[in-house]
Amino acid sequence: MNINSILSPDCTFCGIETRSKKTAIEKASILIAENLPLLSAGDIYGKLIAREKLGPTALGNGIALPHCRIAGCENIVGALFTITTPIDFGALDDQLVDIMFVLLVPEKGVDEHLKTMAMLAEKFDSEEYRANLKSAPNSQELFDRACQVT
Repeated sequence: MNINSILSPDCTFCGIETRSKKTAIEKASILIAENLPLLSAGDIYGKLIAREKLGPTALGNGIALPHCRIAGCENIVGALFTITTPIDFGALDDQLVDIMFVLLVPEKGVDEHLKTMAMLAEKFDSEEYRANLKSAPNSQELFDRACQVT
């Protein structure tokens, strides 16, 4: 599995402005719903916030991976965001988050969910990969860099 199988240019956003985790998730939900008409921003937001209440989804190294299973989602969908001013996501390493990858999975996609999470965690573990994403000047370049094989 590669990131380009779950991420599209329409769900890649460079430099969103936000001041908190809740606002970041809310903005992400709206932007995702604008590009996926079968899903509503309210449903996405509600599911992501409910998952976040179970425990922070920050991976460390400035990366957050909010994720949830959601009705109406037919395939695994990823959305990538860089955040202009890093925010607190409750990471164990206490680093603020400036890259957020939102993952939406069909309700019955347990195995795919776990495989996708593992693939993303491996990609985001690379310092070079993270640095390339953080320095992307626009959304198209962010998408291109995210999909590069490392």
